Amino acid sequence: MSWKNPALIFTGFIVLSSLMFIIYISVPKQETGIENSSAENEDFFQEFAEDVETDPKEANQKSTLDEIIVLVDVKGQVHHPGVYELRENSRVIDAIDAAGGLTEEGDSTNVNFAERIYDEMVIYVPVQGEASTTNIQSAEKNDMVRINYADASELEYLPGIGPAKAEAIISYREEYGEFKEIEDLTKVSGIGDKSVEQLMEVATIE
Repeated sequence: MSWKNPALIFTGFIVLSSLMFIIYISVPKQETGIENSSAENEDFFQEFAEDVETDPKEANQKSTLDEIIVLVDVKGQVHHPGVYELRENSRVIDAIDAAGGLTEEGDSTNVNFAERIYDEMVIYVPVQGEASTTNIQSAEKNDMVRINYADASELEYLPGIGPAKAEAIISYREEYGEFKEIEDLTKVSGIGDKSVEQLMEVATIE
């Protein structure tokens, strides 16, 4: 037999290649770990997403602040006088709209439609030509700044309260809720006992 025969050499090569292929496919493949690695990555990102979700306590606090309800008593020349529930920081015009709006005899010139409402507020719409007794419980309370409802510009009317302290009051209010008494203002950074004494005559928690 001559190994120089091309046909014989080619046949031997084919047989050898076939044997090597059969051996290769019969040996169990070694796991590469790619699948496991991919699954581990998915678990990691899922845990990471759960960690960065909004703190339930913070979300609940924000929701509570957004849903504070106050009661206002709308009287006088409106279509449906009565007590109404409204969201905190609504305006007088919202309360009047809830009561059906002004009647034809209602005097809009004696009502401050833009004023913020507060709990237990009385809104009175007089008849045209009637001497208004004010649309709030008393003129004295009207002149006072309601620290639980006032915005930054309103707070700045208070003696000793500038833009920075006004923002500090609002931040404290948003974080801890309404002030229970005027003296609680001392808990706000930058406001001391002397400042509170000056505010007693011009600020109210109502």
